[in-house]
Amino acid sequence: MIGRHVSHFYVIRNLGSGGMGIVYEAQDTRLPRSVAIKFLNPALSANLGAIRRFKREARLASSLNHPNICTILDVDEGDGQPFIAMELLHGRSLKSQLAAGPLPLDEILGVAGQIADALGTAHDEGVMHRDITPGNIFLTESGVVKLLDFGLARHFQSIDGCETTDDLTTRGAVAGTVHYMAPEQFGTPDAIDYRCDLFSLGAVLYQMCTGARPFEAASRLDVAALIQERPHVPMRQLAPDRPVQLEHIVDKLLSKRPADRYQTAWALGADVRSMQRQAARIAKPTATDLDARQMSIAVLPFQIVGKVDPRIDELRDGLVEDINFRLRSLRDLRVAPRTSTRSCAGASIRDIGARLGVDLVIEGSMQRSDDRVRVIANLVEAASDRPLGAAIKVEHEIDDVLTVQDLVAREVVDAVASSIPRSPAKRYTHNPDAYHAFKRGQHHWKSCFAGGWREAIEQFQHAIERDSRFALAHVALANAYNFLGFYGLIQPKLAFGVARRAAEQALTIDETVAAAHVELALGKFGGEWDWDGSEHEFRRALTLEPGNALAHVYYSWLLTLLGRTDAAFGEAEAGYRLAPSSRLVSGARAQMLYTAAHYDAAIEICTECLRFDPSYVFAMQVRGLCYMAQAQYERAIPDLEQSAVLTRRAPFYLGLLGLCYGAASMREQAMNLLVELDDHARSLYVPPQCYVYIYTGLGQRANALEFQEKAYEDGASPFNYLTPAVRELYALDPQHKTRLEQMRLTL
Repeated sequence: MIGRHVSHFYVIRNLGSGGMGIVYEAQDTRLPRSVAIKFLNPALSANLGAIRRFKREARLASSLNHPNICTILDVDEGDGQPFIAMELLHGRSLKSQLAAGPLPLDEILGVAGQIADALGTAHDEGVMHRDITPGNIFLTESGVVKLLDFGLARHFQSIDGCETTDDLTTRGAVAGTVHYMAPEQFGTPDAIDYRCDLFSLGAVLYQMCTGARPFEAASRLDVAALIQERPHVPMRQLAPDRPVQLEHIVDKLLSKRPADRYQTAWALGADVRSMQRQAARIAKPTATDLDARQMSIAVLPFQIVGKVDPRIDELRDGLVEDINFRLRSLRDLRVAPRTSTRSCAGASIRDIGARLGVDLVIEGSMQRSDDRVRVIANLVEAASDRPLGAAIKVEHEIDDVLTVQDLVAREVVDAVASSIPRSPAKRYTHNPDAYHAFKRGQHHWKSCFAGGWREAIEQFQHAIERDSRFALAHVALANAYNFLGFYGLIQPKLAFGVARRAAEQALTIDETVAAAHVELALGKFGGEWDWDGSEHEFRRALTLEPGNALAHVYYSWLLTLLGRTDAAFGEAEAGYRLAPSSRLVSGARAQMLYTAAHYDAAIEICTECLRFDPSYVFAMQVRGLCYMAQAQYERAIPDLEQSAVLTRRAPFYLGLLGLCYGAASMREQAMNLLVELDDHARSLYVPPQCYVYIYTGLGQRANALEFQEKAYEDGASPFNYLTPAVRELYALDPQHKTRLEQMRLTL
């Protein structure tokens, strides 16, 4: 076509092609202007349906007069070929822009606001686009955003109060680009309306924020299944630096039910413009405020307004700890220790800044009213006592303390991040696919006790395949396999071996990653019974990162097994002081106390943990074991039964439950669990230790000893040898005593 005259246009060059058409730049010979001409793909020239759809695209797009919709100038035919002449745009598609990674916040809001306006106009005219993708959004050099390609659009018309449509899509066919389609687009056509476009825009907005599409899988069918059945990975997992309000907008757009989304594009646009105004109001520190030195910040205890309330006290402590923890993830920001802020009560912000040597201060208040709590937080420049931005206000039900804590902490840290020109902590990879897979894995890992470990491991492995030098992905993989080893989800000897190799690989890449030393220590501890090697790695981790709370509590496990109880208590307490609101740290601390036979203290910790998270399996399991060790079977059984339910009756938990049933003289229930374990063994690995537990509870020493030897051969972790009931059963057995001596442990 280049060099040819078509109607009154002279074709100059090819601009690109799509599924239905080929686009050229051309010169209008009647008017002094350049245009873009879209021809129907020659392969479809004999397809009457394609020709009708092509002409219909021109008709629908030309009916929409809006600055953010590409203008149609002419529709004609030349040499028997239909074409559409449209305004020539200079710039690049959003798809091309996203190839370089996520967009800055101001650009994201600009694109979202302008496309929302374009869709609002189209929807008001009865036109649904049905193919909102980055490839159909164009970023012009002038900053104006254009919505392109109405080839799949659907036109709704109202006749005598009845809605009709001139949709040309074959019934049963799926129109659109699968990664950006709404769940209802895979169902019946009658369920489709304008809100599908809003879901698609939500998927595009998610990608602009994170660099990744919200639903990703190996095949189109798998992507469709994810869209219909699974929630998207929360945006904060992939882009923790994005504002909370923006995440709320994206979550609303990506709701599975159309009724839960924005009901109009205009409503979406209003929220986006509100965010733009808020961003413009945030007072940015001047160049004199922020020099090349490291910034510093202090978080003051929030003031409680009104009467004293234990729930508010607990929320305040947890909130301050959560804010401190999140602030530490911002690079080049020093966070003043909590202990240093406690002595500042009553002092002015300027005095606090001078005393602690910090640039910024976070202060606030909280008040309970009936069954709700209101929290107000302010970010203040210490030297001038000047607020940076508007106050952050959150109101929520007091029963949902963790949600309140999470919302306020995230919004506060968002405000800090937007007020200082600093980037988040380094990712250890420059490959966006690797990073996003890693973050998806971390998201799935939150449900590891309920089977999420499978998907998490897949994502960690995918991250390593994309970037073999991604140290943190190797660490995450090591952590996952150590978990599998301790809970016998696969053969422990195999699991701990993989964990050790993954941790060693991470250290080959970067010897200073403290978390890699922790995982290597756990692998040596759990799988090799190499106490000296394990202790060396724990000490190395704590030298590199003294504030690593998990390193302290895991080290306490080792010290407890070696009989160094005083040192173990010290390490567990150190870990707790560093992260008192961490449920994993609390659970690990309780595990140490259980192993050391301090049952009441462990029960107290687990009960407190479960008060904030009633479904936390780790704390529930440890508390149940403590009750069982105290022969409080009426309390132990509910905890262990619920642990089995929450873990989808994983064999490890069935074994513990069977031990309790047997000890409580519930023989029939214990025997039923043996049958259930046999059924499990037909399709998955069942650790011999499960049978050891149940036969121990039933008092069948010979059977228990037989499976104990199998557990030894499979590399069972040392914890399995020191469960109180098992320890008592084997106390007089020479073979078991020999095994403990080989492990360098004592009864």
